[in-house]
Amino acid sequence: MYKKIVVLNDKDNVGVLLESAKAGDYCIYKDNRINLFEDIEFGHKIALNDILVDESVYKYGEEIGFTLEDVKKGQWIHNHNMGCRRGK
Repeated sequence: MYKKIVVLNDKDNVGVLLESAKAGDYCIYKDNRINLFEDIEFGHKIALNDILVDESVYKYGEEIGFTLEDVKKGQWIHNHNMGCRRGK
């Protein structure tokens, strides 16, 4: 089932879900289909493309952290696979 996301900046490599999604659902960004591989709650981030380990994560045009492991397009991005250097 199609699910909506918000992406505010062309620099972003994550989108934010505007509704909860289940594995097998999908989103569309710039005419690209993004298949979701797991259940993801409203307001959480998904990768818009593959992101390699230690690459920056951009949301709303700002760097919000870095990946702790390789992340596949459509994968959930959260504390389990993203770190942050802010305030350290």
